[in-house]
Parts: sequence; structure tokens; C-alpha cells
Amino acid sequence: MSDLLSKSLPNTYGLLFEHFGPQGWWPTTPRGELRPRYYPEAFRDHLLPEEQWEIVVGAFLTQNTAWRNVELALGNLSAGGLLNLRGMHDLEWDELAALIRPSGFFNQKSSRLKQLASHIVDRYDGRIDALLSRPLIGLRRELLSTPGIGPETADSILLYAARYPFFVVDAYTRRIFGRLGLFDPDLNYAAIQSIFMDHLPQEVQLFDEYHALLVRLAVTYCKTRPQCENCCLQELCEYRNHL
Repeated sequence: MSDLLSKSLPNTYGLLFEHFGPQGWWPTTPRGELRPRYYPEAFRDHLLPEEQWEIVVGAFLTQNTAWRNVELALGNLSAGGLLNLRGMHDLEWDELAALIRPSGFFNQKSSRLKQLASHIVDRYDGRIDALLSRPLIGLRRELLSTPGIGPETADSILLYAARYPFFVVDAYTRRIFGRLGLFDPDLNYAAIQSIFMDHLPQEVQLFDEYHALLVRLAVTYCKTRPQCENCCLQELCEYRNHL
């Protein structure tokens, strides 16, 4: 099985990349604009602190909602000049909740973002880059101890904001590879993550692009009701071959 995964995981990535091209994740909002944009033209291995914070905020806001709703919430923050750590820290809880309302669960998300901002102000003098420059294991442990941050959110922050090679597992990962027949989609998070990290090179750009491509596949073809006839992975897919 290990040999199969060592061949299948890179092959799957290659087919996805050939079909969809670079995804340019994680989208961030350029100064003077109100909507985040993707950067498929060049991989960005160095991010500004305000970009890192926006990614952290986006990782919170995208929980249990579609990205289009997150974009609306981020746009509200940008329009108010508040898409920065200090601005959100100083904002009243209910004011922040109103701005991020489009993302859903806005009261809970506002409370948790305020807690995180306060933690960074108190412990790191308000510097998100100081937090994210911590060694990997300690940083992941600190993130997971923060209310509202589970493994998927923590690893999204590690990969996209801190630029650590840590593979992000989400519901789309389980769906796609369960249908491909490469592993049991009911395995726990750590077990699935280990499959990718044990059988792929430990590279930030690879993990970044792979996760983004899986999301693209899931929202384009490998939906809850899949559109297998157009999928670039149909020749590899156990689900497709048993239809």
C-alpha cells in the first residue's frame, strides 16, 4: 500500500495541476482594494504581517461557510480600514460581529477573533509575525490551545500564513480520496495527514498547491453529487469505475 501511495499521490497531483493550473492560494486583499485576490502567477514564500493576519482571519471565518461569504466579511473589514490586528483588537465585540456577519456564526467568530488578537497583543506586542515565527511544534500546540482553532484551522494557518510544510486535511480531502479508493475517508485527521506527509516531499509550495487543487476539484466536479464524466481523475477513480 505504501508503494501505491508513493506513486498515486504525486500522480494525482500532476493530473490536477495539468487540468486546473496553479491556484495562487491563500488569497489576500491588496492595499486600496476591498476583495481578496489570488496569485497564480507566482508562489509567494514571504508574506507581509498584514497578509498573515488576513489569512488567520480568513481561516477562522471560513469555518462552516462558503468562501464567497468570507469575502463579503473581509470586504466589510477592508472598507472600514479594520483588516489588521490592532484595528480588530480595539474594535468592540458587537461591532466586529456586525462586520463579519456574512460569514455566519458571527457572534462566536467575533469572540474568538477578539481572544486571539488580545493574546497576540499581550504576548507578542501585537506582532502576528512574531507568533508565526515560532518553531513548528510549539506554534501548532499554541494554536490548538486557542478557542476556535482545531487541527484544520491550525494547519491552514501553519501552511498558508506561517509557510510551514504541514498538509491540510478537510472534508474535500476525505471525499476525493475515499472515492479514489486510496484510503478510508473515516480515518482520523492525523492518520490522513500522515499519509500525505509520509508519501510526498515536505515542500510548502507542493502542500499549498495540492490542498488548493483538491478544493478546486471538489467544488467543480467531485461534488456531493459528482460530475464524473468531466473529471480529470476519472481514469484513476474507483467510484467512477464502479458506476
